[in-house]
Amino acid sequence: MRIDIKKLAAGLAAGLMTVCCVPFAASADQLEGAEDTLYDGSFYYELVDGSYTITRCSATIIDHIPSIRNGTAITAIGDGAFAGCTGISKLEIPDSVTSIGSNAFYNCAALKEVKLPKKLQTLGDHAFFSCESLESVEIPDTITEIQPFTFTMCSRLKEVKLPDTITSFGEFAFYQCSSLATMKLPASLATIGDNAMGRWFSCKEIDASANSSFVFEDEMLKGGTTVYRAAASLSGELIIPEGITDIAAGAFSGCGSLTSVHLPASAANIGEEGFSYCAAIKSIDFAEGLRTIGDSAFMLDQALETAMIPTTVESIGSNAFAYCTKLNKVILPEGVKTIGEDAFIATALDQISIPKSVESIGTNAFGYVVVSGQRQKSDSFKMSVFSGSAGEKFAKKEKLSYTSTDINIKKVAFIAAMIGIAVLAVAFAAALMKKGRKTATAGARRALKKEKAEAAEKSYKKIIGSADEKTESAGEEDGEVDEDTEEDE
Repeated sequence: MRIDIKKLAAGLAAGLMTVCCVPFAASADQLEGAEDTLYDGSFYYELVDGSYTITRCSATIIDHIPSIRNGTAITAIGDGAFAGCTGISKLEIPDSVTSIGSNAFYNCAALKEVKLPKKLQTLGDHAFFSCESLESVEIPDTITEIQPFTFTMCSRLKEVKLPDTITSFGEFAFYQCSSLATMKLPASLATIGDNAMGRWFSCKEIDASANSSFVFEDEMLKGGTTVYRAAASLSGELIIPEGITDIAAGAFSGCGSLTSVHLPASAANIGEEGFSYCAAIKSIDFAEGLRTIGDSAFMLDQALETAMIPTTVESIGSNAFAYCTKLNKVILPEGVKTIGEDAFIATALDQISIPKSVESIGTNAFGYVVVSGQRQKSDSFKMSVFSGSAGEKFAKKEKLSYTSTDINIKKVAFIAAMIGIAVLAVAFAAALMKKGRKTATAGARRALKKEKAEAAEKSYKKIIGSADEKTESAGEEDGEVDEDTEEDE
């Protein structure tokens, strides 16, 4: 099952390249007589601007770094210097060190405790990437930024103390720190990068009381018109308030107790992994106005059954609905232009209608299941496409069974959209009157659920059932026509 995202894979590759490319002397003898290098049996040093930089650690077990060698101060830890040192469990870095390079402690899997120097000026990207045993860290007040991927995949990290000097979290800075339950945001924090807080499966609360740029309310961290992170403890039905325009990357990832989500008409973008790993979500009420559904946005939402895409959506990202194993109904309206690779892989879909507006479809986007970890085509899957369209080209390339039609589904999609808008208007009116999700009446929620289910069923039957033209077998090279046609439900 492929669930890795491209940026995370790039981060892993960058770390491995750093490890492989770090200069490493085979023995101390090779360094004898050199004026700018030194080896003391544990570390290799390089003289830079009058002070030493540790370029590589060769010791299997250490618990501290020296502050001086041969009368010269040690002021820096170079890129990848300790990468892959799996025998280090505790490390004290002296206050003489002012710079820690990129990938410095990359994949130090046993590192449980680290003391950072008080005068540290630079903490490089990927510095503690995949230090899976690290439990706590305190950042000194001389640091102003948490660089991209700095603490990515520190899965046992439970406590992070951040000074009020921090102004930004880089992308994936704390990604998959799945044991973090709470975090206090620095007063000066102004920027949170993509997926900086993604896959926080234990998140309960974010203290934003000292910060004027963000607020944590209704179990969601918001900044302006963006939701950046939600408490993983959110459960049941969620109504995202009107005015929110962006669901940030990873914002609701790991909210495993949510059962349904209502998006406001103001929502324009759902970021990468926005609602991934939400295993209990059965329904998503999309609103007209949504433009993009990001990569892996609903990946592994294994209870999701239907997806009625609004007519305003132009882009559906790679892996957007991948591994939604119960997803059996999807309506794609006119207006959708791009569908990414693996977008609907390993779902329960057995048929789909591709609108004429679609310009590109990524590899394995439809028609594939995963069995015993291996991808294979679904024998029962069929597509309804327009002659000469990108949908037809995709079906032929992937050798999937398809039905060719010239029926314009735009009107049907428009009707479905209008029904959706009407139902959502009722929902949000009720929500506003009751001041949010928590106080919305049970009756209003039941009525909303019933109306949406009926509308979805009717629209689905109209769109899928309209494809009753000729059927062609894309897998046959001789061009024979398959006489079977899809039946209305």
